[in-house]
Amino acid sequence: MIGITLAERRWLPDSLIRCGIRRLLHRRLNDLQLQYQHPDATANMVAMLRESPLAVETAAANKQHYEVPAQFYQRVLGPRMKYSACLFHSAESPLADAEEAMLQLTCDRASMQDGMNVLELGCGWGSLSLWLAEHYPNSRITAVSNSTSQKQFIDQQAAVAGLSNLNVITADMRDFQTSHQYDRIVSVEMFEHMRNYERLLHQAAQWLRSDGQMFVHI
Repeated sequence: MIGITLAERRWLPDSLIRCGIRRLLHRRLNDLQLQYQHPDATANMVAMLRESPLAVETAAANKQHYEVPAQFYQRVLGPRMKYSACLFHSAESPLADAEEAMLQLTCDRASMQDGMNVLELGCGWGSLSLWLAEHYPNSRITAVSNSTSQKQFIDQQAAVAGLSNLNVITADMRDFQTSHQYDRIVSVEMFEHMRNYERLLHQAAQWLRSDGQMFVHI
């Protein structure tokens, strides 16, 4: 805790902070290696996931990630506000290009087509949902976030861009339900925050049309 306090007050050089991070990561990797050497480790993990609630410790995650003001992320993320992996085609690629490349790749791998009814689970600051609404103008996009500040930001961006085919819902994934069915369900880097994948996938299957598909990026 002392190290974190010193770092937050900018009293530590970057080199020392990086060294501390590497030590913590090395320690964590050693712990995981010992944990997964157990012969029943995989079976125990699967059993634990199946017996768990849909998600745990959501309040702490919300406070840490999702209720931070948009102004902070506008200073540290790219212009698309992509709060997930980007695709750098080269070491010199600017962040803006890497955001665009990854958004396009996600759409390609999800086999997106204009005119589809799309549900995004865990939309973050709206990078993919806004991209979909912009590039597939005849599609209807429904985005789900558990953050009121994220919804406000996305709604503002959609209004500025003149997008009318995007609806943002504020809901906890543990409680979210819908009577609609979708051609595509997309989730980018949300599943790692969930615990009971089996239950979540069972719910998602009910929201898909008979020929619908789900794309999950973890």
